[in-house]
Amino acid sequence: MIDPQRTPTTPAQTRARVVLAVAIAAAALWIGMAFVPAILWAGVLAIAIDPVRRWLIDRMPGHGLAVAALLTLAVLLVVIVPLSLAVSQAVVEAQTAFAWIADARAHGVPVPDWVARLPWGSSELTAWWTLHLATPEAASAELGRLDHTLWRSHSQALTHSLVRRVVVFAFTLVVLFFLLRDRDAIVRQLERGATRAFGDAGERLGRQIFAAVRGAVDGMVLLGLAQGILMAILYAVGGVPHPILLGLFSGFASIIPFGLAVVLVLAVLLLLAKGAVVAAITVGAIGYALNFVIDHFLRPGLIGGTTRLPFVWVLIGILGGVETIGLLGLFVGPAVMAALVLLWREWVADGDIGGAGAGQTAELHP
Repeated sequence: MIDPQRTPTTPAQTRARVVLAVAIAAAALWIGMAFVPAILWAGVLAIAIDPVRRWLIDRMPGHGLAVAALLTLAVLLVVIVPLSLAVSQAVVEAQTAFAWIADARAHGVPVPDWVARLPWGSSELTAWWTLHLATPEAASAELGRLDHTLWRSHSQALTHSLVRRVVVFAFTLVVLFFLLRDRDAIVRQLERGATRAFGDAGERLGRQIFAAVRGAVDGMVLLGLAQGILMAILYAVGGVPHPILLGLFSGFASIIPFGLAVVLVLAVLLLLAKGAVVAAITVGAIGYALNFVIDHFLRPGLIGGTTRLPFVWVLIGILGGVETIGLLGLFVGPAVMAALVLLWREWVADGDIGGAGAGQTAELHP
């Protein structure tokens, strides 16, 4: 029923309200710009662990607050425990590296035995090694090029970046807790707002974006975990030093496109330093083959399969997202491409995005 005392809204007032709303939204975005990545990360995590949340809610009805706190704590431990292990191991390795540099500058570095067993480039590498590292004078001159001032500036920049990331991560956990606690109310509000703004197309876009994020999490994180386990087994069988640690690094690196190549090069170099040339070639070949299959077939298929997103758009979303906004782009990029492809399918199917029957037609034509 219309309130007789209420004055009807004029078109000018409607336009003014829209302008005011846009201005307030822009101001809020400008003020909170530093924490936008944290909010997006919290959204990605909330979507990723939503099946676990539902499973816990079914078994702990009426304890939504406890479930939210438990899942937030689990995310914290999943990040902190491997990171602590990696940092502690890195400190030990750094101390060993500094001791090796000091010994090399004092006594030189003899040409390793494995250099003579290289299938190619042995003589060239031996000549370079003899000239630059074999004697104390040459090694001291070569390693002395490390500028301590440069290292100090890099360490300061690294400290500042680390503090900033810790703050963003802490805020991400806070936002994640509230997203998990109020998940149902937030979803209802988003669905209602999308429907009021865009009609039926808004709800379909929301489902497509959620499916793309879920597929990206499965394709990146779960495949990365599996790849890390496989690489740890490969390192152990091949005799690579620290196979568990390198397997952990491989799992994290595989989440980033072509990131595993860096860890594989390190593993191959460690084997070459031991003189295990055949093992180095074997580990490198098997590792790159495994990475090729996962990056070019399994991962795009898993991400695109949930949204029927073509292979090329999956790659554009992943690589373009990483190039534009960093690691967060791994999940946001495919979601944006999935929404774009859905809009295009509805447009060519009906000529009117969100029109009657658009959703049914788009479902029938990939």
